[in-house]
Amino acid sequence: MRLITIPMSHYCEKARWGLSWAGQEYLEQAHLQVFHYAAVRGLNADGMVPVLIDGPEVVADSSAILRHLDATLPPARQLYPAPLAAAITALEEDFDEALGVETRRWVYYHWLKVPVREVLRTAAQGTPPWQRALAPLVFPLFRAWLSRHLAITPANVQAGRPVIEAAFDRVARQLADGRAYLTGERFTAADLSFACMAAPVLLPPEYGIRLPTPDQAPASAQADIRRYRAHPAGAFALRLFRECRR
Repeated sequence: MRLITIPMSHYCEKARWGLSWAGQEYLEQAHLQVFHYAAVRGLNADGMVPVLIDGPEVVADSSAILRHLDATLPPARQLYPAPLAAAITALEEDFDEALGVETRRWVYYHWLKVPVREVLRTAAQGTPPWQRALAPLVFPLFRAWLSRHLAITPANVQAGRPVIEAAFDRVARQLADGRAYLTGERFTAADLSFACMAAPVLLPPEYGIRLPTPDQAPASAQADIRRYRAHPAGAFALRLFRECRR
């Protein structure tokens, strides 16, 4: 199997985690943002990653990749167990389409302010040498394009905070009865998706690439990281990375 990724993407981390959970060996083909378009041309019309190539099958989108992998697992290991599949899918979609969008905007807003060398220390892990060499030269253009593409503005980041906090609060309420996971006593795609979509504001050390520690994060981001880590839902996501992310 080959997995085409942007290394720091939390959607790509979701696919990596799924592959690990399924016990699958694979080759990750990592690319910096924008450069990744050439890698997925002809595989995904939208130019999005992750893309999994499994023999003759091409599977794009992190949720589709999890379902593709789930078909290979015994019932006890499945991420979408039949009795709970609809509830799991609803939670997963909500985390991906709301929480994940806002944590992505948040992380780019803070990290695009720091020197390019610091950005590439995280973003360029595992990418081709020519991309790492060219990135500092095109970084101003990349920053301007990404800001437009993801609508990264102070106003939008501020508007996204209630979305992040509402997702964290909903997860905390769901766990308040003492359950171990979001849908009961077993780890599912809902838990995996929440942990990944929350990761940009938590910086878990078990992430699929080396992330900065909270103290190494941009100064403008550190208060938010400490607050989200202290939230019951943030602590839950960090536990999932410790216990379930191999």
